[in-house]
Amino acid sequence: MPEITLYMGKAGCALGAHILLEEIGIPYRIVIMEVGPSGSYETADGSMSIAEYREKIHHDGFVPALKVDDEIITENPAILSFIASLCTERKLLGKTPIENAHIVKWLTWISGTLHGYGYGMLIRPARFSKEEDLYPKIKDMGRAYILDCYSKIEVALQGREFPIGDAESLVDYYLVPFWHFGATFGFDMNLYPEYLKLVCRIESKEAAKCVLTEEGVELAA
Repeated sequence: MPEITLYMGKAGCALGAHILLEEIGIPYRIVIMEVGPSGSYETADGSMSIAEYREKIHHDGFVPALKVDDEIITENPAILSFIASLCTERKLLGKTPIENAHIVKWLTWISGTLHGYGYGMLIRPARFSKEEDLYPKIKDMGRAYILDCYSKIEVALQGREFPIGDAESLVDYYLVPFWHFGATFGFDMNLYPEYLKLVCRIESKEAAKCVLTEEGVELAA
């Protein structure tokens, strides 16, 4: 088994990856990262500076990052896919090539549209414009993107227990942190009961409860 270290911020987008690592029961280590004065990440315990993190772990200074022995994996879809490779019997990447394609579609959409565009605009408008007077409009656009994404998630879950096929996949785990993002940033998550059911199903697991406590995240319900 490889030596695995997950660099992540608490209550962030890597929550699903953290839950999955805990659930499959393999040895791993967590390094908590915090935003430093420059806006980049450094270790919360001061053991690694921003410069060291950029040099050794993530050249852009972002989180999450997964260190596997001497290799570094970044971006949530890639991190989740690697974790799935450690428990192939779970078939978290799908049971068929078609299911796999749909799972990849979901992961990239969540990462690129919901997180990258929606929450990117809402939380970090400076990434989209250098004109500070445009920030309120950019944030409003972000909120609109997020609402549209949540509506699409809710519709996709209608009449089915799982987003893809008849069993859990990486999509179930990756959707969990973004429900909590919604609650944190003031969205009415009661509008999305099917989404809530999915989150509660994952969070009913002992591994998830352990991780949520560790990260300081309250159960969805």
